[in-house]
Amino acid sequence: MRRTSPAFWLLLSLAFTAAAENADHGRLSGPVNGVRLDQYANRWWQWAYSMPSSESPIRDNVGVKCGVNQTGDVWFLAGGFGSSKITRYCEIPDGKHLFFPVINMLYIPSPAQLKRGSITCQSAMVAAAANNDNLEYIEVVIDGETYTDPEALRVRPNECFDAAGGIPGKDGSPKVFPSATDGYWIMLAPLSPGDHEIRFGAKYNNPGSGYGTMIQDIHYKIRVSKGST
Repeated sequence: MRRTSPAFWLLLSLAFTAAAENADHGRLSGPVNGVRLDQYANRWWQWAYSMPSSESPIRDNVGVKCGVNQTGDVWFLAGGFGSSKITRYCEIPDGKHLFFPVINMLYIPSPAQLKRGSITCQSAMVAAAANNDNLEYIEVVIDGETYTDPEALRVRPNECFDAAGGIPGKDGSPKVFPSATDGYWIMLAPLSPGDHEIRFGAKYNNPGSGYGTMIQDIHYKIRVSKGST
């Protein structure tokens, strides 16, 4: 994590795969259990913040933490903090949708901004969108099937959220609100039992902005285990 401009305390960027709700691309899925993809993007970030660094699947470069804090019908896959080239091995139970960012940004207000109440949800969403409006390329390959249409993968926020909302023991009051995320995500329909490969990569072209030239290059070798829980 690095500080960006004085206006921002933390502007994180991750690479992830995404699908728009109206995408019609075979393996790709829209909302799951009535939850929109932008809402899952918010939940993904709460999941990312819900564990210590030592347990984080995002900081794990081999895949041994792939199953940490996974619940429900949607399994979250991690990208990498900042520019990343990572290969991970991951075992996943069958019947799980997979949700991950190809590339994205997170805006979190500073403690001083929170105290003053000087950041609006709209300004947070604009900050999160800046690099995503300047995408140089994007590619997702799922078992040899390629997706390169950025508009089909763009997930824009409809609302702000509390990035610390998934931290255990939280008393329920917002801690880092308004946080906002924007980027390119995929919701993947459940894979068949057996071995699969997912590769996703992207690059921003927004020099001068925090993470404005970030590159993501992530490779997952996945085994879907039938009958696992």
